[in-house]
Amino acid sequence: MATLTEVSQISKKIIKWGIIMLVIISLIPGILAIINKVYLVMNPPPPPPPTVKYGKLPPLVFPQAAQTATPAYTLQTISGSLPSLPNVSKVYPVGVNKSRLLELQRMTDRAKIFGMINDPIQLNDVTYRFTNPRAPIDMVYNVITGGISYRYDWTIDTTIYSNFNVPDKQSAVKEARSFLDRMGVLPADLANGDSNVIYLAATASAMVPALSSYEANFVRVDLFRAEKDEKIPGVGQTVTMKFVTAGGDTSPVNVIISGVDGDGRIVQANYYYSQILGDDWATYPLKSVQNAWKELTSGGGYIAKRTAQTQVTIRHVTMAYYESSQQQDFIQPVYVFDGDQGFMAYVSAIDPNWIETSTSK
Repeated sequence: MATLTEVSQISKKIIKWGIIMLVIISLIPGILAIINKVYLVMNPPPPPPPTVKYGKLPPLVFPQAAQTATPAYTLQTISGSLPSLPNVSKVYPVGVNKSRLLELQRMTDRAKIFGMINDPIQLNDVTYRFTNPRAPIDMVYNVITGGISYRYDWTIDTTIYSNFNVPDKQSAVKEARSFLDRMGVLPADLANGDSNVIYLAATASAMVPALSSYEANFVRVDLFRAEKDEKIPGVGQTVTMKFVTAGGDTSPVNVIISGVDGDGRIVQANYYYSQILGDDWATYPLKSVQNAWKELTSGGGYIAKRTAQTQVTIRHVTMAYYESSQQQDFIQPVYVFDGDQGFMAYVSAIDPNWIETSTSK
């Protein structure tokens, strides 16, 4: 029969080893988690396949350009080669106004703020014209896309030709955004995006670039969307995607401001904006950047800003979303090739297998 001393020693050993076992058991989940992380780093799972939930996409429609010889391209990036870019990208469907009557009434109320108090004239199923009975102001509005074309006939306003008091660049951008905001068409990504400002001079019936603001009768403001920081599911990489336009440094959202006050202050405004449905998107496979480069050098793609040079050096290659001035069903990515002297070209980035052809619907 064990003595009390022996019982005490045995109890201490049981308690000691019990504590050790509890510590070991508590450490097991953390150790397993570390082992699992190390395994995943060494053996990463394949990324999920692109969702392609919209099926085949319509091809991007670039503006028609005059037939010219394809430049000879040279690639001289910082790395000396084409960059490593994701092979998957998000695609966004474009929203349209579903209630024509509500949208027409909304714009009718807005137009009255600018003196267009007459009832709008219906031009076709989707477009209406607003006029100002006391000033040469004309505005055409598309109730489906929300597109706006606003014009003031400045050619009959003699005060404009002798007025050179146009706003400076910062004030012009602020005024252009204010005009669109009062029109009810200033989404957050345009309010927070970049802008481009140029000065224009009046001739008999046209605007031409001015040498300086002191010789300008107008200032044109082009507004661009803010960049999107895209985290591609399954890729583990965040890509900053800017928006590029057919004009390169011009935008389908622009306002031209004169130096006079009153009705002739805003002489032109265009608003062609594809509304992104932020919570709705799909991922699509991309053609490789190497194949996009081959396409460009073979005469494909679209040159947004051409130079007089027959030999073009490409310095920077990125991905961006293409912003069209025409109605588009989806916001799609493009490869952007930037070169010397402002050269800029785009190549559609979506894998050709997921682009509609004339026979696939």
